[in-house]
Amino acid sequence: MFEFKLPSLGADMDEGKLLEWLVRPGDRVVKGQVVAIVDTSKAAVDVEIWQDGTVHELLVEPGTRMAVGTVMATLLEPGEAPAAKRTRTKTVKAAAAAAVPVVEAPAAKPAPDVSPAPAGRLRVSPAARKRAEALG
Repeated sequence: MFEFKLPSLGADMDEGKLLEWLVRPGDRVVKGQVVAIVDTSKAAVDVEIWQDGTVHELLVEPGTRMAVGTVMATLLEPGEAPAAKRTRTKTVKAAAAAAVPVVEAPAAKPAPDVSPAPAGRLRVSPAARKRAEALG
């Protein structure tokens, strides 16, 4: 049995969201076959399997956001008999959720202190000066 993990589908990819499984437990898969569709920060991407085998168990539900390297499914190697099915626990989902970094909104910056222009000559760019002269 081997684990099928979410591969990095781009140089800057660190997480993805499973949109759809294209296989079910018991399906036979071959190297290069598209088995899932994952949404990255840039596009929805087809995910291929890298080894022949039979899908044993799908561990990630569609709609789940996961980090690169998260185990998405288990597969049986050709000729391998199925072992006892792994029990899916809430800790697996919690671990996948914990692996996704939470981005907090930046704190609001205070408004800059606006003070009146000093008395005397104002500094104006040549373009602004020309525009002011044209408008009168």
